[in-house]
Amino acid sequence: MNEDVPDQELVARARAGELDAFEELVRRHQHGLYCFVYRTCGDAASAEEVAQAALVKAWSALAGFRGAASFKTWLYRIGANLAINRRTRGRPTVELDEQLPAPEAGEPETEYRRKQREQAVRQALGRLPADQRTALVLATYEEMSYGEIGETMGKTLRAVDSLLVRARQNLRRLLQPARDTGIV
Repeated sequence: MNEDVPDQELVARARAGELDAFEELVRRHQHGLYCFVYRTCGDAASAEEVAQAALVKAWSALAGFRGAASFKTWLYRIGANLAINRRTRGRPTVELDEQLPAPEAGEPETEYRRKQREQAVRQALGRLPADQRTALVLATYEEMSYGEIGETMGKTLRAVDSLLVRARQNLRRLLQPARDTGIV
């Protein structure tokens, strides 16, 4: 399928029953969705389950997609809701040492410090309230604008700004012990 076809046209074609159009939407957004959900859930197995569930839910709810938001923000909102529901249900998560693809490994000591830093940040993110974590991940890792974050989370721009300010303050506080020991 042509890369120049906008998402909204693919959505319209998928709603008309064209499976190839939805497959193209999945191809375009599944990696970003997985990365976002991974950072929200904290482990690869949960992220994979939530991302797959979000794609299935998007397919089944496509007829109700109004198009007020972009397909990407709508899909991420589904993923965010599923990830938050999973965390609040108290399902145990296993902290895996799996990483998203990283740059080529350097010296062992440098690699060890990088892993320590990643683990400290991941643990601190995991301790943030769900809304703060979601907003921060969308802003930092997914590079979404405040408007896109608002669409994804169903929040006003003022609420997004407030969430991000509090998330950054809390993250700074949570990372202070790691900063004191030189990890971060």
